[in-house]
Amino acid sequence: MGVVANEIDRSTGDPAARRGRLGAHARRFVLVSVTLLVTACSSLKLGYNNADTLLLYALDSYLDLDERQQAMAGERVRRLLGWHRATQLTGYAQLLADAQRTLDGRVGADDVATLQQQMNAKFAALGDEVAPDIAALAQTLAPAQIDHFAAKLAKESSSARRELVRFAGGRESVDARVKRYGERAESWFGSVNDAQMQILRDALESKTQTWWLDERERRQNEMVQMLRRIHDEQPPAAEATRRVREFFAQLAEPRDPARRAALTEYRRANAELIARLINAATAAQRATLAKKLRGYADDFTALAAAANGRG
Repeated sequence: MGVVANEIDRSTGDPAARRGRLGAHARRFVLVSVTLLVTACSSLKLGYNNADTLLLYALDSYLDLDERQQAMAGERVRRLLGWHRATQLTGYAQLLADAQRTLDGRVGADDVATLQQQMNAKFAALGDEVAPDIAALAQTLAPAQIDHFAAKLAKESSSARRELVRFAGGRESVDARVKRYGERAESWFGSVNDAQMQILRDALESKTQTWWLDERERRQNEMVQMLRRIHDEQPPAAEATRRVREFFAQLAEPRDPARRAALTEYRRANAELIARLINAATAAQRATLAKKLRGYADDFTALAAAANGRG
């Protein structure tokens, strides 16, 4: 289930993955991020209406932009958000409506995977749109700024690995993680029953704790390398844009067979987990989940209407 799938995907992976809230996505992919969905915000509309500030803050924090770059980024972020609000939000609302309808009966892993794929396709559209902006900004970066970006990412990865070691051993650590992820599930279902807590426990005990952290670091290193090459070679705008788009395509479908297979397995496991949690839900829990999805859909519809002069 689109937004639900992404939210639970973050909350049930290794400990580093739960750091991936609104800002983490912006940091990880610079401009392209599910910041634009802002489902981690207490108010979706409030978060979305302040997305330009959030994105610009993340960019400055991670790239230490100068005044000229800040002005450039501000102009392009505002244009991106205008495009996104006017052309993408109605589709998000429809996707959430489709997700609601799946709650009427038994939910299969294939149902969840299909909705996840549809959401990933929307992220791909966002990546295509923002690629020229990232390419243009990359060509203005000084080596010291790219070094600053790489150092920030490395510091975060080091912290995440220390946290992984801290949570790696002992029943107590598993219990603490189950409780924390149970609380995350409660934000969607309103409550969590014993069957759902056992499902979460089984998933946490069986997950490979290091895979996503390793994959995330590979992606970060590849992004830094891409920025360095664009800076050093100063290719034409079209070629720089192509490289950025290729980078985002690799995130969705890695060329390396082993990485692609691992990502497919990870996505499938999450789809199965989400389906199991929903199927173990009571009628009241399903109603709570449906209400939350409906609320997000209404917010997206209202935001899109405002962009098109109907709000």
